[in-house]
Amino acid sequence: MLLHRFISTGFYIGVLVEALPVVFEMGVFASLWTAMAAAAILSAGMHEAKAGTSSTYSVLETVVEGESKLSVVTSEVSFDGGSIALRFLLSDQSIIGGQFEDPEYSDQAIFPGFAIMQASRYLDRPLARAMQIGLGVGTVPTFLREHGVPTDVVEISGGVVKLAEEHFGYENCVVPQPQQKSRDKASPCPNGKTVVMDGLVYLSSNVPPKPSYDLVIVDVYTGYNVVPFYTDATMWQLKESWLKPRGTCHIMSYRESCRVDGTAVVVAGVVVLNFVGYDNSDLVRAIHTTLRSVFQHVRCFREMAQSTEGEPANLVFYASSAPVTFKLPTGSLYEDNPAGYYEVHSTITSWTPASVEVAVAQDEFSSELGFDDLKPVADGALILKSSADFDQFRETLQATEVYMREYCIAQFPAALWTQLGLPVS
Repeated sequence: MLLHRFISTGFYIGVLVEALPVVFEMGVFASLWTAMAAAAILSAGMHEAKAGTSSTYSVLETVVEGESKLSVVTSEVSFDGGSIALRFLLSDQSIIGGQFEDPEYSDQAIFPGFAIMQASRYLDRPLARAMQIGLGVGTVPTFLREHGVPTDVVEISGGVVKLAEEHFGYENCVVPQPQQKSRDKASPCPNGKTVVMDGLVYLSSNVPPKPSYDLVIVDVYTGYNVVPFYTDATMWQLKESWLKPRGTCHIMSYRESCRVDGTAVVVAGVVVLNFVGYDNSDLVRAIHTTLRSVFQHVRCFREMAQSTEGEPANLVFYASSAPVTFKLPTGSLYEDNPAGYYEVHSTITSWTPASVEVAVAQDEFSSELGFDDLKPVADGALILKSSADFDQFRETLQATEVYMREYCIAQFPAALWTQLGLPVS
């Protein structure tokens, strides 16, 4: 098994983890390069492949947006015994998305973290509509749309939307403003609309008359964690204004109970939140505590086994007022595929919570780790009320940013950064 995290947003192959204060949940990935798609490598017999940096690359397009530079780069990454062609979207020196160049594997998530978020499609409840804040290259919303869940997307960067549409097959549908009245009530964007706007502004200024989403996904990491999304204020906003009483919110948390027409209703929605950081840090403990102050059930999946070197990792939180469980469909999608194909989707139902304290070391063969959903919040002081509450964790946040940037730089030839005009020191 290759436990190599390729770059920035988390090219991890290996395990899922749950957060610190309670219990971890981990699931083992059988694929060599990504949690879902290493079919190309595996078919070449690379059972002990060692990831290497890319030796060849091509810059397809670059867009300058404010102080940031967005670049689409193709790269041939070599392993012992073979190589694989990939396409990445870079935001300066951070990878915010990617896909396999080979059409045979283009439907597979290149990063296990994305596969974990895609698995929300198989939550054991109906999903009529979803919303994702943060686009990347569209890996998750495109998957949800293709599997029957109309998914709206809110993305702060017009450049990201442009490049995702032109180079990664993302369907960018924009609702005319103002939308003309018509007898035809069909949605102009049946698969989901795209809105270019700051996600926090959108949540505050476009509150629907009634909660309208079954699933809300938040994935806004672009080289740093956007801390306001991890506060209880944002969690309560999602819970009370955006998620249906029986909805699912992908990124953070959901409502425990509410009243609809005077009748008590248990909310079964799920929030999923992606965070990049050190799983044994007080910051992750605070995020978990914050989620637990809003939602009864919190689970967190880590993309790789706990590193003895203390590497930061993608931590994907699922939070809900009801137990977070999955029901995997049967059919040709998951049958007769090479090893590693749809690995997360086909194994996530087998990940069982383990009563292991976060402090206990785990390896790549550990079972999935999960938070104790019924454990009351032990330390209310850890609840993150505002961005100011993150000041105490500034050193940890900065260390994560530095580590991820340096790791990203190391994965490509120095000539690429010279061509893009980005410093390597």
